[in-house]
Amino acid sequence: MFFFFDVNEYNDGIPVYEQMMKPILAALMELGGKGTVAEIDRKASELMNLPEDILKIMHKGSTTRSEVAYRMAWARTYLKNFGLIENKKRGFWSVTENFDGDIENIDPSEIVRKLQNEKEQANKGARNLEFQSAKAFENLSISLLKDITLSEGKRISINTITNESQYDLCLPDGIDDYNGHLNCVIKFEAEEKSYSLSTLQKYCEEHRARLKDQRLLLITNLIIPEDFRNKYRDVIVFWDKQDLEERIDPEATYAGYLINPKKTFIEEIVSSDVSREEKNIEKENYIKRVTIAFKSGDMVLFLGAGISIDGGIPLWDSLIKQLHIHMIKRLNKDWPLNAKEQEIMNELAFSNEMDSPLLQMRYIKSAFSNDEYYKLVHSVLYGRQTNIDTKLLSAIAKICTPQRSYCGVKNIITYNFDDLLERKFDERDIRYNDISCEEDRQVVDKLNIYHVHGYLPNDFKKLKREPELIFSEEDYHRVYRDAYSWSNLIQLNALRENTCLFIGCSLTDPNLRRLLDVATRKEEMPRHFAILKRNEIKNNNLVSKSDRELLEIYQRIDNNIQVGYYQELGLNIIWIDDYSEIPEILERIIE
Repeated sequence: MFFFFDVNEYNDGIPVYEQMMKPILAALMELGGKGTVAEIDRKASELMNLPEDILKIMHKGSTTRSEVAYRMAWARTYLKNFGLIENKKRGFWSVTENFDGDIENIDPSEIVRKLQNEKEQANKGARNLEFQSAKAFENLSISLLKDITLSEGKRISINTITNESQYDLCLPDGIDDYNGHLNCVIKFEAEEKSYSLSTLQKYCEEHRARLKDQRLLLITNLIIPEDFRNKYRDVIVFWDKQDLEERIDPEATYAGYLINPKKTFIEEIVSSDVSREEKNIEKENYIKRVTIAFKSGDMVLFLGAGISIDGGIPLWDSLIKQLHIHMIKRLNKDWPLNAKEQEIMNELAFSNEMDSPLLQMRYIKSAFSNDEYYKLVHSVLYGRQTNIDTKLLSAIAKICTPQRSYCGVKNIITYNFDDLLERKFDERDIRYNDISCEEDRQVVDKLNIYHVHGYLPNDFKKLKREPELIFSEEDYHRVYRDAYSWSNLIQLNALRENTCLFIGCSLTDPNLRRLLDVATRKEEMPRHFAILKRNEIKNNNLVSKSDRELLEIYQRIDNNIQVGYYQELGLNIIWIDDYSEIPEILERIIE
């Protein structure tokens, strides 16, 4: 089987990668269904009857790969993603069971359309570099740099994010034809925004002002005009969208970002194996970034039930269970129970594993009048002796204490009903202002504490009006439906304008996750932080060494999936092994 092309049909005389798909499949068939890249390229070139002068044309920016080989690599990549061929070992390809040998009925254009989400590709083989997020763009750029420097025998260093570091990477030996020291910055900008190029220009001007005798490699997803390049050519080397396309190896793993970025991003997250040392470095970097936000007065604290549990306030599920017991007592008030029967009834109510706590609260709330309901919640909330002298409350109070030159915490947003934090602030003489409904007003000379789920202080006399608690299913539905509710707007504003630190929050609140999703900007790296305890998966039935190894693999995958999920919500996770670490972290931020 031979394929004939009119070389005059193409600007450079070389068929586009779509036209190479059938010849590659035919080449594999003649090679017995498998072969090396060199064997496939040679056989496919013979089948296409490409002249020698065409085969000698080098790919732009490369001294080792021809343009024909480059386009064939892209053709193999598309055939692989369509499921017709596979490379279980790099450089060695074979047909899959999905390929039935019927080359004539294969439509390369349909393959491209399907893999590019029905977006037609330009007839000269151009590809659109599209990325789901700044993180995906950073992953591809770093992988590409590692690939190139490894092939050139040069060094690469990925910088940690500290107060002193202004760059993402360092290339001590340069890259490509440049052999001097290069710092590197990866800049992802929203292409649809008209001011993206001007934002990049502002950065270039600032960099030129502080640059001494070192040059900068700036990698961006934008297209940089030639006059823009020339303006900064003396100090900045640009790799823009088109430069990246010329350098990317189509058969490298990271090339999947060009065809199915979402799938590749997820696969990379799941498969990554980060060492304990790298995790510790990442944790230190996150703490330093929070410290920077704190010292610039840009930090907003988001506080959850975890900050009050040591102070005697029950966690959400325990609170609901206890309210459930009170509801059972009320409904059975006409049926007298002896002490033993009452104990059994309480145990049944407390051990009831509720599939929907929100739904359970809906029925609990309906059993009482509003006044009875709030008094009942109050009695359960403060049923045990409370203690404000916990290490965590003390650390939060300390970080909220105004410094001489700045007040590091801008605002506090809490999901708690209780007043343990306020009582701690009273003890430390910290001036604050409680806001728990739309009528309450913020003040500029005090620390505003927003109780976005309502406020129920221990002293009923401090209540200005009936509490508006967000606790039951209908309460959540009301807030969810009202995009302009004061509590939603307060949270959204903080998430969009500030750096937020989540403490004691499980991050399971569906409305909070929705707000995080809405507030996350595609062009940004995650800029908020949450302190979370690692989810340790246990299974006592796994006793053999191989079983334990499988558990470790599953644990790693579970951890990676969580990291990827939270990053999509704009959150960096500061992982801890024990909750006692939180006060220590807050102390370090203040230092």
